[in-house]
Amino acid sequence: MSRILSEHDIALLLKLAPECDTLVCGTSENQYRSILPPVANHYAKDADDFAARLNRLTEEEFVSLIELIRVGEEGITCLPTECAEVLIEQTMRRAGPEAANELYALYEMGIQCQ
Repeated sequence: MSRILSEHDIALLLKLAPECDTLVCGTSENQYRSILPPVANHYAKDADDFAARLNRLTEEEFVSLIELIRVGEEGITCLPTECAEVLIEQTMRRAGPEAANELYALYEMGIQCQ
């Protein structure tokens, strides 16, 4: 899952966390290599805040983020459980049950966090 963020990825990250002023994790001092884990772990105050941040995305942006997860370019197992639940609930509503079930299975497998 570890990758270099594209301009599109960075745009999504900044839409989800406009207060993000660096692409370097303050804790590990490594470059961000994903979108959702930094938002959930460093910027969102709680699951409700994470949900509000996801709601900032257009349907097209949200679906593109889900597609990144589906192809293994974006991980979700680093998300706190409550944020993963929010993501899966929103996926059910915004992208359908098949996508939501796939995300749930990926989260349960726990192999995407690096």
